[in-house]
Amino acid sequence: MSRDKSGGKPGKQQHPSTGDEAEVLPEAPERSASTSPASGPAGSGSSGATARRSSSGGARTAGRWTTGVLLLTAAGALVAGTSLVGTGSAGGAVDVPYAEVPAGPLTGVCPQPPRLLAGNTAGTDAEFSAESTSAKSVVSAVLLADAGNPLPAAELSKVSDGSVLKSIGGGTDSPLAGERTAGVVRGTPVSAAALLSAEPSGAQQVTAGATMTYTAADGDLAGLTAATCQAPANDLWLVGARTNVGAAAVLQLTNPSLTPADVDLELYGTAGPVEGPGSRGIAVGPGETKSVVLAGLAANQDSLAVRVRSSGGPVSAVISQNLLRGLTPGGVELIQPTAAPGPAQVVSGVRIQNPEATRKLAKEEGYASVTPSLQIAVPGASDAVVNVRVFGSNGEAALEGGGSYNAAAGTVTRLPLDTLPEGTYTLDISSDVAVAASAVFSRGSDAEKGTDIAVAPAGERLGSEHLAVLASGDSTLSFTAPEGASEVRLAAVTADGVLLAEKTVQLKAASTTTVNPGDLGGSAAAVLVSATGAPVYGAQIVTGGDTGISVVPLPRGTVGGSRVQVGVGY
Repeated sequence: MSRDKSGGKPGKQQHPSTGDEAEVLPEAPERSASTSPASGPAGSGSSGATARRSSSGGARTAGRWTTGVLLLTAAGALVAGTSLVGTGSAGGAVDVPYAEVPAGPLTGVCPQPPRLLAGNTAGTDAEFSAESTSAKSVVSAVLLADAGNPLPAAELSKVSDGSVLKSIGGGTDSPLAGERTAGVVRGTPVSAAALLSAEPSGAQQVTAGATMTYTAADGDLAGLTAATCQAPANDLWLVGARTNVGAAAVLQLTNPSLTPADVDLELYGTAGPVEGPGSRGIAVGPGETKSVVLAGLAANQDSLAVRVRSSGGPVSAVISQNLLRGLTPGGVELIQPTAAPGPAQVVSGVRIQNPEATRKLAKEEGYASVTPSLQIAVPGASDAVVNVRVFGSNGEAALEGGGSYNAAAGTVTRLPLDTLPEGTYTLDISSDVAVAASAVFSRGSDAEKGTDIAVAPAGERLGSEHLAVLASGDSTLSFTAPEGASEVRLAAVTADGVLLAEKTVQLKAASTTTVNPGDLGGSAAAVLVSATGAPVYGAQIVTGGDTGISVVPLPRGTVGGSRVQVGVGY
């Protein structure tokens, strides 16, 4: 998939976050019909011609990640999994080939549950206090065997000391030919970062995944949040944090490998890049989780984007965000990495509540930030012309200002979404320069009962075998095919380890379709998702009680061995 980037900028520019009437810019250029799919790492299903980039992981070893780069030398050639060496003349681009490497263990880091800061702390030595009397943090994990094969060995353990919380699979009994069995763990209590490790199944990487869910009914961290247990990487982007009055944002860096990690942070705020003291050279040792209070690096930011770059061991990164609106809890969320910056982004799972109720609540003191918004980070040196299309259940919905905006270089720009009717939406973003994006929205319309927040990151195109482990709450799957009709095949994995028959859901072009996992049959613990046709994007939306809400991105697919790009130079 590719986009035409020839659209020109308007004669006059205006920041969309001001209260002034927005100027309509030229329409977004048409997308190319080319969709030549090529599998990314772990079968991500992303297009080889697309402008989107996947974060690259590193080589793995028996439940632990080694350094994030695989080096192979032969006849003077350098093969790197995370860096490319340009070849050819300056007159044209040279396609960089892929090399097949044996499948390694699957590794997923489940983030540390949200914790309340004790006093005004800053830096990387944060102190925490008890979050509430009703707080509950659990991890659910699912392991799916190949057809006719026994379950490979997997375990859920503590990152800090490797002690095993739960073991999954590892048996020798083979099922009938063509049958796939599953190992399921539901609701394992956790109090710190956990690690899911699963051995490969022969030459294939195993299909496995896990999700952490936090809930609390009282205290300053009242609310609901869920997060996918993510594969560590050496370059991650997080968009949608806040550090102004009443907001606490703590960046969690976890290194599950045996190699020390040295982490540098790049921060972008509403007025431009932020150079915070202590943002470079953050040492994260093997098995360590380090907490960085972002207000100590970039204070008083309504919108904040953070780039995490690690040398040495790959790391996982999430931002634990919580809000207080006066004395009333304003919500809690674990902000997960968004897709790497590019000229095309798709944000799924945006749940907009009644706009009239939201606007009324926003007039209350301390509640202005409940207004839903799309947050665009422009990390480069050039301003961006951003075009946004919005797809709901009835097709494309109109945005105030026509959906075209200007975003200044080096900043995070907020584009309001408060004119959209109540419903579930997907945001399709195109830009003339690379951008990163997330949507931020709230649930709850009564100031006395409080609200909760959710951050939906941009996702990658779906391919085959995406195992969406359902969070502990009411889950809904949201899918969109922005460019043309497509279909998704969904198979529920029940709590007792049975993979049910697939059900096919047809997707109309430029429309959002929601699926209740309960409609797939049985008591679903996870849903195996595969997409064919035009590019498809999706997310899991989790709700609980009157106000709880969170968005969990769908994990990468895990079909086949691993592939790394090969650069040849000297």
